[in-house]
Amino acid sequence: MTLPNHTGVVGAGLMGRDIAGLLANGGLPVTLVDVDPDALESARDDHAALAARLEAGGLAVDGDPASRITYDTDLAALADCEFVVEAVPERLDLKRSVMGDLESVLEADAVVGTNTSSLTAGEIAAEMAHPERVTLFHFANPALERDLVEISGETATDEALETATEVAEAMDRHPVRLQREHRANCLSRLSASIKCAGTWELLEAEAAAIDHAAKNIGFDRGPLEFVDLVGLDVHLATVDNLRVAYGERYAPPEAVEERMRELVDAGHLGKKTGQGFFEWDGETCLLPGVEQGHDVTPVVAALVNEAYRLVEDGVGDRETVNDVLKRGSGGDVGPFDIEAMLGTDFLRETLESRYEETGAGVYEPVF
Repeated sequence: MTLPNHTGVVGAGLMGRDIAGLLANGGLPVTLVDVDPDALESARDDHAALAARLEAGGLAVDGDPASRITYDTDLAALADCEFVVEAVPERLDLKRSVMGDLESVLEADAVVGTNTSSLTAGEIAAEMAHPERVTLFHFANPALERDLVEISGETATDEALETATEVAEAMDRHPVRLQREHRANCLSRLSASIKCAGTWELLEAEAAAIDHAAKNIGFDRGPLEFVDLVGLDVHLATVDNLRVAYGERYAPPEAVEERMRELVDAGHLGKKTGQGFFEWDGETCLLPGVEQGHDVTPVVAALVNEAYRLVEDGVGDRETVNDVLKRGSGGDVGPFDIEAMLGTDFLRETLESRYEETGAGVYEPVF
């Protein structure tokens, strides 16, 4: 396959602008489109330091990648694109609207990748004349640092899936082909289990105690810092999307969800506003010190439990699920490695005890 001559990204938020940067660094001309001129200007400012950010993420820089990016508020600028990534907020109606608008300007053989973290490519493409052109094209966060793109699409053609795979490789990201479509795919379901379990542990401990303990046992960041990183508003939107498919499995306890919605209403969205569960100084989470960490074994057990669910659902085999977590988190161990270290019986007993105490679906044992 010949790589696309022109690519596009719809949505100039934090993920969209980084995806545009990765496409450009892969040698691909890219047009970044957003209806908000201020978002485009902010993205352009970020891209002024793109080469340094790519290097900081461990990537080799190809010339001046920022020079390959153009900016526009009109989707018509993507008319000759052969591959476009949709990276707008996690609302099914919005994503379907964008897909419809894209279909009105793209050629019939152009491929569209969706960076959705909580929906599926099939349901996003369901109202299109050519749903077979749409694939999952989901990045880990932060995209410049995490070597992963999840690819799937039960209605996508083999050609579309292969195009997405080759574009990911050109971006120097590792493509992982998932076998079945389920909301939140693989990485986001693993992440949702960690974040959900972390919010349930807030009934027992302060956020800082939970996150210090998580980092002490090898997590790159704690579950509440992770919520702050993606944004409390984005996390709650994801919870709402997952409720449609999974009920309350990934939902915080009612009191904690109310607290989170109050933070959102007050404009405290996490890293992007400088305040969420924690204060932030730019890219740095200002995690308060604590005298003693909280036992986060239930969070670890919930993660392993979700890995079993993913295998049972046919999303991927044990090796794939392990690989997705390692690449998506930047760590050295996957959920089944953790199981081997801590023991199946110990983790199952932890789940049974916590499920009996809380009734939370995230703790309901499946192994």
